[in-house]
Amino acid sequence: MNRLDDHPHGEVAAPAPEEVCTTSEAARLLGVSNTSVQIMVERGELQAWRTQGGHRRVSLESIQALKARRVAGLRARSDPDLLTVLIVEDDESLAGLYQARIKAWELPLKTLTAGDGLEALLIIERNRPDVLITDLRMQPMSGFEFLRKLRSYPEFNSMTIIVVTGLSDDEVAAEGGLPKGVVLYHKPAPFEKLQGFIEASVLRKQLAQS
Repeated sequence: MNRLDDHPHGEVAAPAPEEVCTTSEAARLLGVSNTSVQIMVERGELQAWRTQGGHRRVSLESIQALKARRVAGLRARSDPDLLTVLIVEDDESLAGLYQARIKAWELPLKTLTAGDGLEALLIIERNRPDVLITDLRMQPMSGFEFLRKLRSYPEFNSMTIIVVTGLSDDEVAAEGGLPKGVVLYHKPAPFEKLQGFIEASVLRKQLAQS
C-alpha cells in the first residue's frame, strides 16, 4: 500500500479492493460505532481513502494493526480497568474449560463463574461484568428465566450477552426465544467466535476509558 504524504487525516492512496472495507464493516470488526471509525481515521489510527464517489474505504491491514495495539496497551492496565467476563454454566467441567481457553488468549480480563441464574444475578449486582456467557438448561432458574429477569433491569442493558446451548433453534423458539440483542451459539462452544467477541469487547472498553 502506497501512502501519500499529501493526504491528510489518515487518507491513503487506493489499495486493491480485497485489502479494504467500508466504514460500517470496519466498525463491526472493531466493535465500535461508525463515528468512532471516522474519528480513528482523522487521528491517523486507521488508514483510509475515498472513492471517486466520496465513499470512505478503510485498510484491513490498519484495522488488524490497531486491534493488536489496543490489546497490547490494555495488558499494562490495572485490575479496575480490566474487562470482566461472567460464565454461567452448571457443568463444572465445561465452566473450567471456558476459563482455561479464555486464559490461553492472554487478554487483559478477569473471569467469574456462576453455577445457575440465581447465583449469577447476585454476582452481576456486585461486579457488573462487561460480558456474560451463559447456558440455558439450568436449575433452579432456567437460562431463559435468568435472561428475562436480567433484561428487566435497564442498568444491565449494555452488557454483552452470549448464549451457548445444546438446544436447537426450534427448542429455543418454543421457550419464547431470547431477548433482543442476545447472541446465540450452539454447543460445542465455538471458542474462535467467542474470542472475537471478547477481543472486540476489550477494544470497546479501552475506547470508553480513553
